[in-house]
Amino acid sequence: MRGSRRMLSATFAAALGSLVLAIPGTTPAYAATGVSLPLYQLADMKVDGSHQKIFLSMPAGADGRVVVSDYDGKSTWLSGLPGAGGLALSPDEQTLYVAARDIDTIVAYDTATLAETARYHVGDGIAPWGVAVAGGKLWFGYGSGGDLGSVDIGAAEPVVALGLDSSLDFGAELVASPADPNVLVVGTGDPNRNTLTVYDVSSGSPVMTKRRVLSGTEMNGLRDIDVTPDGRSIVTAALISPGYRAFRLDDLSDVATHAAPAPASPVAVAAGPDGTVAGATQNTSADVPDVSVYAPQASAPLTSVEVGAATQTPVVRGLAWAPDGSRLFAVTNESGVMGLRFHSLPVTTPVQTTLDLVAPATSRKGRTLTLTGTLSPGIAPGTTVTVTRHDAADPEGVSLGSVPVAADGTFTATDTPAKPGEVRYVVTYGGDRWHTASSAEATVEITRS
Repeated sequence: MRGSRRMLSATFAAALGSLVLAIPGTTPAYAATGVSLPLYQLADMKVDGSHQKIFLSMPAGADGRVVVSDYDGKSTWLSGLPGAGGLALSPDEQTLYVAARDIDTIVAYDTATLAETARYHVGDGIAPWGVAVAGGKLWFGYGSGGDLGSVDIGAAEPVVALGLDSSLDFGAELVASPADPNVLVVGTGDPNRNTLTVYDVSSGSPVMTKRRVLSGTEMNGLRDIDVTPDGRSIVTAALISPGYRAFRLDDLSDVATHAAPAPASPVAVAAGPDGTVAGATQNTSADVPDVSVYAPQASAPLTSVEVGAATQTPVVRGLAWAPDGSRLFAVTNESGVMGLRFHSLPVTTPVQTTLDLVAPATSRKGRTLTLTGTLSPGIAPGTTVTVTRHDAADPEGVSLGSVPVAADGTFTATDTPAKPGEVRYVVTYGGDRWHTASSAEATVEITRS
């Protein structure tokens, strides 16, 4: 084979940092300090669930490489990849594609053996960067000005096509939809003009179906992008943004903003296999969690964690899920320290929810009384709780229906008891994939006057 690889002698399985993510409201817990990687830059990160391998690329000029780690911490690296940038896995996870910018080539490897299987030279001075596989072709962003190209990897003689969309910028991020093999999403992060573009590539050529241009006040400095497994949403991390924003893939309208902890800056985002969204922020404060996990469309996090010591911070695009959703992989750096660190973060869901209910101690018959409460943590839009009234006339309870829960977890219900006596109200949340069920109750004494 034309590529080469060297074995990293150290096995760091025993030292692999791990932590069940902490419930919000508690002091952010620390994951172990992590394990040193033979990298000092990170361009991209992909996880191969079929072979339980994590691929991490480092540009670094002539020293460009892709580090390969298994879930237990044994690592090797693929060398001979100057300017190693974007990574892509084939849909069957049997092939890894690496954009080697400095040699104008995309290199393919067998993910099982790590043997090089092909090299696609895309043209002198083209400098490919972001890559993705969609519609049976390999797509790549390239050039200092930004453009889109493709390689027909299914052809007997692979054909390179260039100049397919010159409106992109250098460093455009490419990602294919997990739900539709013919959908390609591209994000650009030029200052004050970020774009999201969706292409239909079923014909072999990119047909733009939707583009959204975001002003600098909406979102600035796109750093990472992913598509949810159901293919319905695009999630993003940007330098200037209130959080990890989600957009509908079909029309690029706003879906939700997963709030990032202030004043940290989002640097990485990843969509889990069940739609759970993980986001990482750049910060060196022990009081601000590095990684947060959100239920789909929820503003507040389900869980959060401080990764490593307070002096460590996640890096751009340094976050990825294991395909079974059992853990997150994160990459951090530390000021003044050469080299990056790898963390494995087991994730336990559903999380325990808490319901609080407040009611007046007394109220008169025939008068409307108000119940207020809070459900936490990380509740998504559309969540409801059910309210039941228990009194002398209906000791087994009568349903007062469901009431919506606001984005901040609060809810309000009203009732107008017709008879005096003790009334007990029970509020119940049924739970979902990300939350356990919970309930709360309050008693009100209804008086005659």
